[in-house]
Amino acid sequence: MLEQILYNEMTYWLLGTAVIFTFVGRFTAYRDHLQDVVAATIDSLIDDGYIKTKGEGEDMEILKHWEHNNES
Repeated sequence: MLEQILYNEMTYWLLGTAVIFTFVGRFTAYRDHLQDVVAATIDSLIDDGYIKTKGEGEDMEILKHWEHNNES
């Protein structure tokens, strides 16, 4: 009975699907985590004054090194 359950085609399909979607989920989580780390790094650089910006919130632009912020 147990042998019929473990060694049939459906079990292999379910195992293969589980393995594939485990890797898909881990890749998605890695990408989300990477985006969070990059955003936190850029925010930290802006707060410390290493990157010049213009505007606030959603309208914030990063200025190139030769551009100046005339608002301040």
